[in-house]
Amino acid sequence: MPTLKKLLAVASVFAFAATGTATAKDFFKGKRLTILINYSAGGPTDIEARLFARHIGGLIAGNPQVISKNMAGAGGVVATNFLGQSAKPNGLTMAYFTAIASTQAFTPLKDAGLKVDSSKFPIIATQAGTSYGYIRKDTPPGINKPEDIMKAHGMKVSGLRAQSSLDLRERLALDMLGVKHGYVTGYRGSSKARIAVMQGEAHMHTESQPSFRAKVIPTMIDTGMAIGLWYYPFDDGERVWSPAALSKGLTLMSFDKFYEKMKGEKPSGILWKAFREVNRSSSMVQRSLLLPPGSPKAAIDALRKAVVALNSDPDFARDAQKTVNFVPNYDVGAAAEKLTKVSTSLSPEVIEFLKGYIAKVTTKK
Repeated sequence: MPTLKKLLAVASVFAFAATGTATAKDFFKGKRLTILINYSAGGPTDIEARLFARHIGGLIAGNPQVISKNMAGAGGVVATNFLGQSAKPNGLTMAYFTAIASTQAFTPLKDAGLKVDSSKFPIIATQAGTSYGYIRKDTPPGINKPEDIMKAHGMKVSGLRAQSSLDLRERLALDMLGVKHGYVTGYRGSSKARIAVMQGEAHMHTESQPSFRAKVIPTMIDTGMAIGLWYYPFDDGERVWSPAALSKGLTLMSFDKFYEKMKGEKPSGILWKAFREVNRSSSMVQRSLLLPPGSPKAAIDALRKAVVALNSDPDFARDAQKTVNFVPNYDVGAAAEKLTKVSTSLSPEVIEFLKGYIAKVTTKK
Protein backbone atom coordinates (compact mmCIF):
# COMPACT_ATOMS: atom_id res chain seq x y z
CA MET A 1 0.00 0.00 0.00
CA PRO A 2 1.45 3.44 -0.89
CA THR A 3 2.38 5.51 2.12
CA LEU A 4 0.68 8.83 2.83
CA LYS A 5 4.00 10.59 2.14
CA LYS A 6 4.24 9.02 -1.33
CA LEU A 7 0.64 9.88 -2.13
CA LEU A 8 1.22 13.50 -1.13
CA ALA A 9 4.37 13.69 -3.25
CA VAL A 10 2.47 12.41 -6.30
CA ALA A 11 -0.37 14.83 -5.61
CA SER A 12 2.08 17.74 -5.54
CA VAL A 13 3.49 16.77 -8.93
CA PHE A 14 0.05 16.67 -10.56
CA ALA A 15 -1.01 19.88 -8.82
CA PHE A 16 1.72 21.88 -10.51
CA ALA A 17 1.77 20.30 -13.92
CA ALA A 18 -0.51 23.02 -15.25
CA THR A 19 0.61 26.10 -13.30
CA GLY A 20 2.59 29.05 -14.59
CA THR A 21 0.01 30.45 -16.98
CA ALA A 22 0.37 34.02 -18.17
CA THR A 23 -2.59 35.08 -16.03
CA ALA A 24 -1.00 33.72 -12.87
CA LYS A 25 2.32 35.20 -13.91
CA ASP A 26 0.93 38.72 -14.20
CA PHE A 27 -1.61 38.70 -11.38
CA PHE A 28 0.46 40.28 -8.58
CA LYS A 29 2.44 42.77 -10.63
CA GLY A 30 2.28 46.20 -8.98
CA LYS A 31 0.07 44.95 -6.15
CA ARG A 32 0.34 44.45 -2.39
CA LEU A 33 -0.31 41.15 -0.62
CA THR A 34 -1.48 41.24 3.02
CA ILE A 35 -0.72 38.19 5.15
CA LEU A 36 -3.34 37.87 7.86
CA ILE A 37 -2.16 36.15 11.07
CA ASN A 38 -4.83 34.76 13.39
CA TYR A 39 -2.80 35.05 16.60
CA SER A 40 -1.05 37.90 18.40
CA ALA A 41 2.41 39.35 17.80
CA GLY A 42 5.24 37.40 19.41
CA GLY A 43 3.45 34.07 19.37
CA PRO A 44 4.48 30.99 17.36
CA THR A 45 2.13 31.66 14.44
CA ASP A 46 3.32 35.26 14.23
CA ILE A 47 7.01 34.34 14.32
CA GLU A 48 6.60 31.79 11.58
CA ALA A 49 4.28 33.92 9.44
CA ARG A 50 6.65 36.88 9.48
CA LEU A 51 9.54 34.61 8.54
CA PHE A 52 7.41 33.43 5.62
CA ALA A 53 6.46 37.00 4.67
CA ARG A 54 10.10 38.12 4.52
CA HIS A 55 10.82 35.68 1.71
CA ILE A 56 7.65 34.90 -0.23
CA GLY A 57 7.33 38.26 -2.01
CA GLY A 58 10.48 37.74 -4.06
CA LEU A 59 9.25 34.32 -5.17
CA ILE A 60 5.77 35.38 -6.30
CA ALA A 61 5.55 36.22 -9.99
CA GLY A 62 5.19 40.00 -10.25
CA ASN A 63 7.09 40.62 -6.98
CA PRO A 64 4.28 42.21 -4.96
CA GLN A 65 4.87 44.15 -1.77
CA VAL A 66 4.10 41.90 1.21
CA ILE A 67 2.88 43.14 4.59
CA SER A 68 1.72 41.26 7.70
CA LYS A 69 -1.31 41.97 9.88
CA ASN A 70 -2.21 40.35 13.22
CA MET A 71 -5.84 39.74 14.13
CA ALA A 72 -5.91 37.85 17.42
CA GLY A 73 -8.87 36.72 19.46
CA ALA A 74 -10.99 33.69 20.44
CA GLY A 75 -8.27 31.16 19.73
CA GLY A 76 -7.89 32.30 16.12
CA VAL A 77 -11.61 32.44 15.35
CA VAL A 78 -11.83 36.25 15.04
CA ALA A 79 -9.52 36.22 12.03
CA THR A 80 -11.20 33.11 10.64
CA ASN A 81 -14.56 34.89 10.67
CA PHE A 82 -12.98 37.96 9.07
CA LEU A 83 -11.49 35.90 6.25
CA GLY A 84 -14.85 34.34 5.47
CA GLN A 85 -17.10 37.35 6.02
CA SER A 86 -15.18 40.56 5.35
CA ALA A 87 -11.94 39.99 3.43
CA LYS A 88 -12.25 40.88 -0.24
CA PRO A 89 -11.96 37.81 -2.50
CA ASN A 90 -9.49 39.57 -4.77
CA GLY A 91 -6.47 37.39 -4.05
CA LEU A 92 -4.66 40.13 -2.13
CA THR A 93 -5.35 38.82 1.40
CA MET A 94 -3.72 35.52 2.29
CA ALA A 95 -4.22 33.91 5.69
CA TYR A 96 -1.38 32.29 7.63
CA PHE A 97 -3.51 30.50 10.20
CA THR A 98 -3.00 28.02 12.99
CA ALA A 99 -5.65 25.43 13.92
CA ILE A 100 -7.94 25.98 10.94
CA ALA A 101 -8.15 22.20 10.39
CA SER A 102 -9.21 21.58 13.98
CA THR A 103 -11.69 24.47 13.73
CA GLN A 104 -13.21 22.71 10.74
CA ALA A 105 -13.08 19.33 12.46
CA PHE A 106 -14.87 20.73 15.51
CA THR A 107 -17.78 22.17 13.47
CA PRO A 108 -20.16 19.46 14.81
CA LEU A 109 -19.50 20.81 18.31
CA LYS A 110 -21.53 23.88 17.28
CA ASP A 111 -19.05 26.52 18.39
CA ALA A 112 -21.12 29.70 18.72
CA GLY A 113 -18.08 31.86 18.03
CA LEU A 114 -17.48 30.46 14.53
CA LYS A 115 -19.59 32.23 11.90
CA VAL A 116 -18.13 30.84 8.65
CA ASP A 117 -17.56 27.53 6.89
CA SER A 118 -13.78 27.18 6.86
CA SER A 119 -13.95 24.32 4.34
CA LYS A 120 -14.77 26.95 1.69
CA PHE A 121 -11.35 28.63 1.94
CA PRO A 122 -9.07 27.89 -1.04
CA ILE A 123 -5.94 26.15 0.30
CA ILE A 124 -2.54 27.37 -0.86
CA ALA A 125 -0.44 25.16 1.42
CA THR A 126 -0.27 23.51 4.82
CA GLN A 127 2.52 22.62 7.21
CA ALA A 128 2.70 19.78 9.71
CA GLY A 129 4.14 20.57 13.11
CA THR A 130 4.09 19.71 16.76
CA SER A 131 3.76 21.47 20.10
CA TYR A 132 5.80 21.21 23.31
CA GLY A 133 4.58 21.26 26.87
CA TYR A 134 6.58 23.03 29.57
CA ILE A 135 6.12 23.72 33.29
CA ARG A 136 7.52 26.01 35.96
CA LYS A 137 10.03 24.28 38.21
CA ASP A 138 8.47 25.85 41.32
CA THR A 139 5.15 24.10 40.68
CA PRO A 140 4.38 22.38 44.01
CA PRO A 141 6.06 20.30 45.32
CA GLY A 142 8.89 21.12 42.87
CA ILE A 143 9.50 19.94 39.29
CA ASN A 144 13.07 19.09 38.29
CA LYS A 145 12.42 16.46 35.63
CA PRO A 146 9.38 15.62 33.48
CA GLU A 147 8.47 12.63 35.63
CA ASP A 148 7.90 14.95 38.60
CA ILE A 149 4.66 16.21 37.04
CA MET A 150 3.02 13.02 38.29
CA LYS A 151 3.19 14.37 41.85
CA ALA A 152 2.26 17.97 41.03
CA HIS A 153 -0.59 19.61 42.93
CA GLY A 154 -2.18 23.04 42.83
CA MET A 155 -1.10 23.30 39.20
CA LYS A 156 -2.79 25.76 36.83
CA VAL A 157 -2.68 25.31 33.06
CA SER A 158 -3.01 28.34 30.77
CA GLY A 159 -5.02 28.08 27.55
CA LEU A 160 -6.61 30.07 24.77
CA ARG A 161 -10.14 28.78 24.39
CA ALA A 162 -12.00 25.73 25.67
CA GLN A 163 -12.82 24.58 22.13
CA SER A 164 -9.27 25.00 20.79
CA SER A 165 -7.12 21.99 19.96
CA LEU A 166 -4.31 23.46 22.08
CA ASP A 167 -6.44 23.54 25.22
CA LEU A 168 -8.04 20.17 24.55
CA ARG A 169 -4.69 18.42 24.08
CA GLU A 170 -3.36 19.92 27.29
CA ARG A 171 -6.37 18.77 29.27
CA LEU A 172 -6.56 15.34 27.65
CA ALA A 173 -2.86 14.67 28.20
CA LEU A 174 -3.02 15.57 31.88
CA ASP A 175 -6.25 13.66 32.44
CA MET A 176 -4.78 10.55 30.81
CA LEU A 177 -1.83 10.77 33.17
CA GLY A 178 -4.14 11.38 36.14
CA VAL A 179 -2.53 14.73 36.99
CA LYS A 180 -4.95 17.02 38.81
CA HIS A 181 -4.89 20.58 37.54
CA GLY A 182 -6.74 23.84 37.36
CA TYR A 183 -7.50 25.39 33.98
CA VAL A 184 -7.31 29.09 33.11
CA THR A 185 -8.28 29.94 29.54
CA GLY A 186 -9.03 33.04 27.46
CA TYR A 187 -5.49 34.30 26.81
CA ARG A 188 -5.20 36.11 23.46
CA GLY A 189 -2.52 33.89 21.97
CA SER A 190 0.35 31.80 23.26
CA SER A 191 2.57 34.81 23.85
CA LYS A 192 0.06 36.05 26.47
CA ALA A 193 -0.33 32.57 27.96
CA ARG A 194 3.47 32.29 28.14
CA ILE A 195 3.70 35.60 30.00
CA ALA A 196 1.12 34.24 32.46
CA VAL A 197 3.45 31.32 33.18
CA MET A 198 6.46 33.62 33.46
CA GLN A 199 4.60 35.80 35.98
CA GLY A 200 3.36 32.85 38.02
CA GLU A 201 -0.32 33.23 37.11
CA ALA A 202 -0.15 29.71 35.65
CA HIS A 203 2.33 26.86 35.80
CA MET A 204 2.07 25.06 32.48
CA HIS A 205 1.48 25.86 28.82
CA THR A 206 2.00 24.28 25.41
CA GLU A 207 3.51 26.02 22.38
CA SER A 208 4.38 25.04 18.84
CA GLN A 209 7.92 24.66 17.64
CA PRO A 210 8.82 28.24 16.57
CA SER A 211 8.13 29.90 19.90
CA PHE A 212 9.20 26.93 22.02
CA ARG A 213 12.65 26.92 20.45
CA ALA A 214 12.99 30.67 19.91
CA LYS A 215 11.24 32.02 23.02
CA VAL A 216 10.59 29.41 25.72
CA ILE A 217 14.01 27.73 25.71
CA PRO A 218 16.15 30.90 26.00
CA THR A 219 13.89 32.83 28.39
CA MET A 220 12.49 30.10 30.62
CA ILE A 221 14.31 26.80 30.29
CA ASP A 222 17.89 28.03 29.90
CA THR A 223 17.33 30.45 32.81
CA GLY A 224 16.16 27.65 35.11
CA MET A 225 12.58 28.86 35.46
CA ALA A 226 10.94 25.95 33.65
CA ILE A 227 11.56 22.55 32.11
CA GLY A 228 10.20 20.91 28.99
CA LEU A 229 7.73 18.06 29.54
CA TRP A 230 6.99 16.35 26.21
CA TYR A 231 6.02 16.99 22.61
CA TYR A 232 3.04 15.65 20.68
CA PRO A 233 3.60 12.93 18.05
CA PHE A 234 2.40 12.91 14.45
CA ASP A 235 -0.67 10.84 13.62
CA ASP A 236 -2.15 10.15 10.17
CA GLY A 237 -5.03 8.03 11.44
CA GLU A 238 -3.21 4.77 10.83
CA ARG A 239 -0.09 5.19 12.93
CA VAL A 240 1.45 7.38 15.62
CA TRP A 241 5.08 8.33 15.07
CA SER A 242 7.66 10.99 15.87
CA PRO A 243 10.13 12.18 13.21
CA ALA A 244 13.62 12.66 14.63
CA ALA A 245 13.53 16.34 13.68
CA LEU A 246 10.87 17.03 16.32
CA SER A 247 13.24 16.25 19.18
CA LYS A 248 16.47 17.46 17.55
CA GLY A 249 18.67 19.07 20.21
CA LEU A 250 16.17 18.21 22.97
CA THR A 251 15.95 15.48 25.60
CA LEU A 252 12.15 15.29 25.53
CA MET A 253 9.98 12.26 24.75
CA SER A 254 6.84 12.27 22.66
CA PHE A 255 3.72 12.26 24.85
CA ASP A 256 2.74 8.69 23.95
CA LYS A 257 6.20 7.40 24.98
CA PHE A 258 6.11 9.47 28.18
CA TYR A 259 2.72 8.00 29.06
CA GLU A 260 4.00 4.47 28.44
CA LYS A 261 7.03 5.14 30.67
CA MET A 262 4.85 6.50 33.49
CA LYS A 263 2.03 3.96 33.27
CA GLY A 264 3.83 0.86 32.06
CA GLU A 265 1.40 0.35 29.18
CA LYS A 266 0.36 2.00 25.94
CA PRO A 267 -2.39 4.63 26.15
CA SER A 268 -5.92 3.46 25.32
CA GLY A 269 -9.57 4.24 25.96
CA ILE A 270 -11.78 7.16 25.01
CA LEU A 271 -9.35 9.81 26.32
CA TRP A 272 -6.62 8.43 24.05
CA LYS A 273 -8.99 8.12 21.09
CA ALA A 274 -10.09 11.74 21.56
CA PHE A 275 -6.48 12.86 22.01
CA ARG A 276 -5.43 11.16 18.77
CA GLU A 277 -8.19 12.77 16.73
CA VAL A 278 -7.68 16.23 18.25
CA ASN A 279 -3.92 15.94 17.88
CA ARG A 280 -4.22 14.81 14.26
CA SER A 281 -6.40 17.79 13.39
CA SER A 282 -3.81 20.10 14.91
CA SER A 283 -0.45 18.55 14.04
CA MET A 284 -0.82 17.22 10.50
CA VAL A 285 -2.16 20.62 9.42
CA GLN A 286 -0.72 22.87 12.09
CA ARG A 287 -0.50 25.86 9.73
CA SER A 288 -2.79 26.62 6.80
CA LEU A 289 -2.18 29.19 4.06
CA LEU A 290 -5.57 30.23 2.72
CA LEU A 291 -7.47 32.76 0.63
CA PRO A 292 -11.02 34.09 1.07
CA PRO A 293 -13.76 32.07 -0.64
CA GLY A 294 -14.14 33.02 -4.30
CA SER A 295 -10.57 34.26 -4.77
CA PRO A 296 -9.24 34.22 -8.36
CA LYS A 297 -7.64 31.03 -9.65
CA ALA A 298 -4.74 33.12 -10.97
CA ALA A 299 -3.89 34.21 -7.41
CA ILE A 300 -4.17 30.64 -6.11
CA ASP A 301 -1.86 29.31 -8.85
CA ALA A 302 0.72 32.08 -8.40
CA LEU A 303 0.87 31.65 -4.63
CA ARG A 304 1.10 27.87 -4.79
CA LYS A 305 3.96 28.08 -7.25
CA ALA A 306 5.77 30.57 -4.98
CA VAL A 307 5.45 28.29 -1.93
CA VAL A 308 6.87 25.38 -3.93
CA ALA A 309 9.89 27.58 -4.68
CA LEU A 310 10.13 28.61 -1.02
CA ASN A 311 10.57 24.97 0.02
CA SER A 312 13.92 24.86 -1.80
CA ASP A 313 15.04 28.45 -1.24
CA PRO A 314 18.44 28.53 0.56
CA ASP A 315 17.98 32.08 1.88
CA PHE A 316 14.70 31.07 3.51
CA ALA A 317 16.33 27.96 5.00
CA ARG A 318 19.19 29.98 6.51
CA ASP A 319 16.86 32.61 7.94
CA ALA A 320 14.52 29.93 9.34
CA GLN A 321 17.35 28.09 11.05
CA LYS A 322 18.52 31.34 12.60
CA THR A 323 15.04 32.52 13.60
CA VAL A 324 13.25 29.37 14.79
CA ASN A 325 15.98 26.69 14.77
CA PHE A 326 14.22 24.56 12.15
CA VAL A 327 13.16 24.91 8.51
CA PRO A 328 9.41 24.80 7.83
CA ASN A 329 8.39 22.67 4.87
CA TYR A 330 5.03 23.16 3.18
CA ASP A 331 2.68 20.70 1.50
CA VAL A 332 1.18 22.55 -1.44
CA GLY A 333 -1.97 22.45 -3.51
CA ALA A 334 -3.56 19.01 -3.90
CA ALA A 335 -1.21 17.54 -1.30
CA ALA A 336 -2.34 20.14 1.23
CA GLU A 337 -5.98 19.52 0.36
CA LYS A 338 -5.52 15.78 0.92
CA LEU A 339 -3.88 16.34 4.31
CA THR A 340 -6.63 18.73 5.35
CA LYS A 341 -9.28 16.17 4.44
CA VAL A 342 -7.51 13.50 6.50
CA SER A 343 -7.26 15.87 9.46
CA THR A 344 -10.77 17.30 9.62
CA SER A 345 -12.93 14.28 10.39
CA LEU A 346 -13.80 13.44 13.99
CA SER A 347 -15.56 10.17 14.74
CA PRO A 348 -19.13 10.36 16.13
CA GLU A 349 -17.90 8.80 19.38
CA VAL A 350 -15.27 11.49 19.88
CA ILE A 351 -17.66 14.29 18.93
CA GLU A 352 -20.10 13.20 21.62
CA PHE A 353 -17.33 12.80 24.17
CA LEU A 354 -15.88 16.26 23.44
CA LYS A 355 -19.26 17.93 23.82
CA GLY A 356 -19.37 16.77 27.44
CA TYR A 357 -15.66 17.33 27.97
CA ILE A 358 -15.89 20.97 26.87
CA ALA A 359 -19.10 21.50 28.84
CA LYS A 360 -17.26 20.58 32.04
CA VAL A 361 -15.22 23.80 31.84
CA THR A 362 -17.73 26.08 30.09
CA THR A 363 -21.03 25.36 31.82
CA LYS A 364 -21.79 27.85 34.58
CA LYS A 365 -22.49 26.25 37.93
